[in-house]
Amino acid sequence: MNYKQIYVRVATGHDREMLRGMFDRSSPETIYRRFHIPYRKVPEWMLSLMLGTDHLDKEVLVAVAEAKIVGHAMYVRLGDDDEAEMAITVEDRWQSIGVGKALLMELAQRARLRDIAAFTGEVLGHNRPMLGLAAMFPGTDYSIGEGVCRVRMPLQATVPGVVPDAVRHAA
Repeated sequence: MNYKQIYVRVATGHDREMLRGMFDRSSPETIYRRFHIPYRKVPEWMLSLMLGTDHLDKEVLVAVAEAKIVGHAMYVRLGDDDEAEMAITVEDRWQSIGVGKALLMELAQRARLRDIAAFTGEVLGHNRPMLGLAAMFPGTDYSIGEGVCRVRMPLQATVPGVVPDAVRHAA
């Protein structure tokens, strides 16, 4: 893997085929962790939902490496509230090297600029990597019920950490 070629950027409607490719390369477990449904193929309507953005109440980012999307993160503001539901996924072979953290940090920075104070999300209880990622926000609150952990991540600050130098952020 050439880590020098990883970068994070805003997703566009032109990313549909690359996003579909990321899910085609992902394991059933990774897809299940993201959607809580065992999709064999991510439906077209879901890809459309995952790429639509208004850059205010909904933002979508992708991580790109080797001319392929290897990660996706998004938030959607919940009504008129200052909270937004967040979701993230990283292709299997790119997990645990900082791609998810880079996506989440950039997403949080953009959300703060839009007066979003916290991310929320539902994480499967056995999805330890995502539960660990949520912990980068001091004051993260976890509530568990029926195998799902509801997380609330205040965005005022993140725990200092190192994002690999190889992960760049594109406008």
